[in-house]
Amino acid sequence: MLTDVLKTILYFDVFSYPLKEEEIVLFSRDNNNDTKTLSALKKLKRQEIINYKDGFYFIEDSSKIERRKKGNILSEKRLKTAMRYSRIMSWFPYVKAIMLSGSISKGYMGVNDDIDYFIITQPGRLWIARTLLTLFKKIFLLNSYRNFCINYFTDADNLSVKERTRYAATEIVFLLPAFNLSMYRKILIDNPWVKSYYPEFEKKNNDCIENEIWLKKWIEKLLNNRLGDKLEDLLFSKSVKFIKRKFSKLDNQSFENSFSLKKNELRYFPDARQDYINQHFQMKINDFENRFGFNLSELNNVKAIAGCP
Repeated sequence: MLTDVLKTILYFDVFSYPLKEEEIVLFSRDNNNDTKTLSALKKLKRQEIINYKDGFYFIEDSSKIERRKKGNILSEKRLKTAMRYSRIMSWFPYVKAIMLSGSISKGYMGVNDDIDYFIITQPGRLWIARTLLTLFKKIFLLNSYRNFCINYFTDADNLSVKERTRYAATEIVFLLPAFNLSMYRKILIDNPWVKSYYPEFEKKNNDCIENEIWLKKWIEKLLNNRLGDKLEDLLFSKSVKFIKRKFSKLDNQSFENSFSLKKNELRYFPDARQDYINQHFQMKINDFENRFGFNLSELNNVKAIAGCP
């Protein structure tokens, strides 16, 4: 349990995000065993392996606390905007679920952060849905990404995530359901491996949208045929060519690291963020182990750490 608690704190420290006691318990506990988690947390605090101030636990640099507080307040304000756009997106044909991802899903927003959306579509109609949403963004939002960043699409039959890292697990469990709560639960079911990182945690949103408008269903019926199939194929082909041309300055390896362009998936990671976070997290672990002189993976088996009984 010491390992679980420390790795949780270290991981969020990558984002300069100190944690509250109840968050550490929620993110780390197994089999609803809060007692073991709290005991481990108190032991680490008592031995000054981790720091504590104003209700927050962190590794070092208490200025991160004020940063977090400001980000939490801004997130609450922008969540209203995110839910408003989520409702609009829920009206679009073939959009079956919408989740908020990125920083806002963790309850934090920086001044320059975009609102990121994870969009699930009907199988075989992802590129129609994506094209309609993109046209809406370009025409009505003047192509602004600030409140409408739609860089992750997948269809309802493609919810299992191949990357099985702490980063991927965090992004999955922290998805904030904005439209269709049952699809969020299906994501967790289709990715049982996330429990090795977050044994008993899932997001809740009391404002999650559940109803669909009748016009949307009527339009979907009009295109659930061969015409719709041909349109889907055409939009997929044209979109892939456009994206490759737009990012032609990237070499092949950089492009593959940044994009996943498939009939059932569109993912765009322009800054290879996952690799950066995973590497930074490992550096945090290495630095921590060197400072305290023990292997973090073996911590639970160590009887005496900095004088711990």
